[in-house]
Amino acid sequence: MKLGKIIQNLNMKNINQGVDIFNKAVQDFGDSMDSLNKEMSDDIEKSNKESKIREKKNKENLDKIWGKRK
Repeated sequence: MKLGKIIQNLNMKNINQGVDIFNKAVQDFGDSMDSLNKEMSDDIEKSNKESKIREKKNKENLDKIWGKRK
C-alpha cells in the first residue's frame, strides 16, 4: 500500500521540475568556477608583472652596490 502511494506522488511533472532545478544549480556552479578561475588567472598575471619589476629593481640596486657586470 505504501509503495502505491509513493508511486502516485511521483509524477513526471515533479521529476522534470527536480531535474530542471538540478540543471540550474550545476550551471550556476560552473559559472562560479569560471569566475573564480578568471580571478585567479588575473592575480597570477599581476603577480608575475610585479615580480619582473622587483627583479629589475633588485638588479639595478646590486649594480649600484657592486658595479655592472661585464
